[in-house]
Amino acid sequence: MELLLKVILAIHITAGASTLITGPLAIFYNFKNPKKHRIVGKAFFYMMLVVAFTAIEGFLKRPDITFFQFLLGIALLVLAGIARGVRIIFLMKGDKVRPFDYFYTTGLALTGIWMLGMAVWHFQQGTGIAFPILFGVFGMGALLDVRRNFKFFGNYTTVHRLDWMRLHATTMLGAFIASTTAFTVNAAHFLPWYLQWFGPTVLLVPVIIYFGRKIKAMKAKI
Repeated sequence: MELLLKVILAIHITAGASTLITGPLAIFYNFKNPKKHRIVGKAFFYMMLVVAFTAIEGFLKRPDITFFQFLLGIALLVLAGIARGVRIIFLMKGDKVRPFDYFYTTGLALTGIWMLGMAVWHFQQGTGIAFPILFGVFGMGALLDVRRNFKFFGNYTTVHRLDWMRLHATTMLGAFIASTTAFTVNAAHFLPWYLQWFGPTVLLVPVIIYFGRKIKAMKAKI
């Protein structure tokens, strides 16, 4: 069993490290080379799947440890995020909203509620300041994403192609933020605690804003 845990951990770390390469490359090629963006994006997607499922496995072995509780929440957010990111591509091409879209949205809602509950619980337990904040921030972000999903699903036939593209870009970047946060907290102990916990968000949220505005400007020119 101990050997199996070590193998799972090695797979998790390797996949997580690969997302730190494929993620930025997918961002770089987003507008410069759509073909390369798709290739790197697929690699990013599959590596994120590996990261998420191995993180869930890690939680099941250590459910009483706060960090692995947080890792579970991140893993579930990542799964919902990359599911939406991929489904958006099909919706952008004219597909209809399917039951699976409501399935992962429901999972996202339950995860958000659970993370907010964990934020309150850890605050009451005095578990430092970082974990309650992180649980709260990511939990609230999940519920805002649920609201966004239903807004798009409610009138998906009238959503402009570039609006789908903007949602795809911000969704995948959001999943990358979540995964990178888990990675820095687990591995970047040489950084001050606040950079481990909040550095990825501070660095990457401006990138989300940039892509959102760029695509919005593209739409305005049509």
